[in-house]
This record gives sequence, C-alpha cells and structure tokens, in this order.
Amino acid sequence: MGSVNIKVATALLAVSTLAAFAAIAKLSWQINAPGGWRDELYGQVGANATTRAMSDFRRGQLRLFHLGGESDKDHFTGTMDGPFEVWTPSFYPSLGEAHRYAKEHYVEFYNRKMRYMHSRPERFRREEKVEAGEATSGK
Repeated sequence: MGSVNIKVATALLAVSTLAAFAAIAKLSWQINAPGGWRDELYGQVGANATTRAMSDFRRGQLRLFHLGGESDKDHFTGTMDGPFEVWTPSFYPSLGEAHRYAKEHYVEFYNRKMRYMHSRPERFRREEKVEAGEATSGK
C-alpha cells in the first residue's frame, strides 16, 4: 500500500511540474514572442514619443528626457545638454517591468527624434509666432 501512495504522489508531482512549465512557457511566449506585449508596447510608445517630439520641436521647445527616479509629472531638471533642456519624465518604478520598459523606450524614441529634427531643421516645419488674436500656422 505504501508503494502505491509513493507512486501516486510521484505522478501528481510530475504532472504539476509539467503544468507549471507549460504555464511559464505560455506566459513567456505572450511577453517575448513576435506580437507579444513587448512588441506591441514598443510600437505604441515609439509612435507616441515621436508625435510628442515633433509637436515640441514645432513649438520651439528643445528638450531631452532622462529617467531620474520616481516623478509624478514631467519636470525641468535645471540643466542643459547643448541647446536642449534636460527633463525628467513622469515615472513610477513601483509599477514594475512593463512601466520601466515603456518609459525607457519612450525616452529613447523621443530623444532620437528630437536630435534628428534639430540636426535637420529644414525638413520640419515650425509654428510661426503671430500677433495676438491670430491663429498659429503649421506651415
């Protein structure tokens, strides 16, 4: 009778171990595989950062972002990097890996686009300052 209990316990342990490995493999696939959350987040963050960098550049705001610890909102650090103001974006390290991944890539995309536009200003239209009462032009 005792050997039957050991065999049943061994079989249950083997099945539960295989089930745990299958669950880990599935989660890993959802995160890291093509089309997983990392790829999806990478594309969305890139689009958002590029759009914001273009808007800031067109308004004449030259800035770069650098992660600098927990922050409730974007704020100017008081330092300059050449012609660029250095800002710290909103960031909450306690939100985990996905948040860190998103912010790191946001900073990377934003800074790359801002530097590119600054090095080739003739390729990007800037808003013109106009007198009070007139609309601004994107031309």
